[in-house]
Amino acid sequence: MEQQILSKIKEYLKNATINTECNMGEVQKVDFLAQGEYNRNFFISDNLGQNFVFRINYGSQINQAKQARYEFQALNMLFPSGRTPKPLLLDDSKQYFDHDILIEQFLPGRPLIYERDLSQAAEIFGDVHRLTLDDHQISQLITETNICSDRINEAKSLLETVFQSNKVDKDGKKILTTLFNWCNNHVDDQYFSQQPQNIVNTEVNSNNFLITDDYGYLIDWEKPVYSNSVQDLTQFLAKTTTLWRTDTILSQKQVDQFLLYYSRLVERSYEEVKESVISYMPFLLLRALSWCAMLITTYDEKPIQNEEIYLRSKMYLTIDFAKPLLKEYGVNIDG
Repeated sequence: MEQQILSKIKEYLKNATINTECNMGEVQKVDFLAQGEYNRNFFISDNLGQNFVFRINYGSQINQAKQARYEFQALNMLFPSGRTPKPLLLDDSKQYFDHDILIEQFLPGRPLIYERDLSQAAEIFGDVHRLTLDDHQISQLITETNICSDRINEAKSLLETVFQSNKVDKDGKKILTTLFNWCNNHVDDQYFSQQPQNIVNTEVNSNNFLITDDYGYLIDWEKPVYSNSVQDLTQFLAKTTTLWRTDTILSQKQVDQFLLYYSRLVERSYEEVKESVISYMPFLLLRALSWCAMLITTYDEKPIQNEEIYLRSKMYLTIDFAKPLLKEYGVNIDG
């Protein structure tokens, strides 16, 4: 099956129109690169020494009927930051493939290492979050102003099937119910809506960064929104993120140094940025744990399965993991 896909991609890339739009030479190599829950990525190289990423989209995390188009438009907005891949081709005609296709620039680098790359991450966020978008660009993005309520509504949707299923055990459901009720009683949309708004990634785990010796990029823009930068900062720092692909838990000193540097780069008050991260963290964790519960519940139906992600999701919904984590932010789970 894998070889059939590789051969089909090679055949597809013989199209002269595609070659012209991407400024692509004769294709020399097509290899599998990586996959998530909704995309499979392939590495393309040509006879001119150029490299590309070929993305096949299998669905949307944000209920977008034209998911690849949404991502393509966002990448065009983001490219001036110098921190994201250049989009080269969108094909959502489904004339050759049954799924949407996105071809973009291949960027060099390795995944982010928290212990040594925090300053690089702050600089990447700073360049992205300082981008100024016009009204037309903003209209092409999902806008999230009421981010506390948005997370609660998102959790309702994600958890609808979870509580009708026995795939998540009683401890997991207790964690989710307690956190959901806490968030419902601590909504403060107005506080966040008065702060600056900008494009945010919302999916900033270590594998979505590419770090070189002197530069860094943020890739995988499946679900960007126009919102408060606290969404990216909080997700980046959360234990559910740092442990997603690594075994890292950031120290308070590391967190403070990162936020201080970022605040200077975007010319905002460090105290305000830090307070926002602490206030928003339970809502971010509600999203993260609800998503994990949804994944566990629907895993057998997924078009793309990843056992490592599945097992990590199950671990997050244990009392031993969730109770001390949530207690840091005033959410108490008995048992």
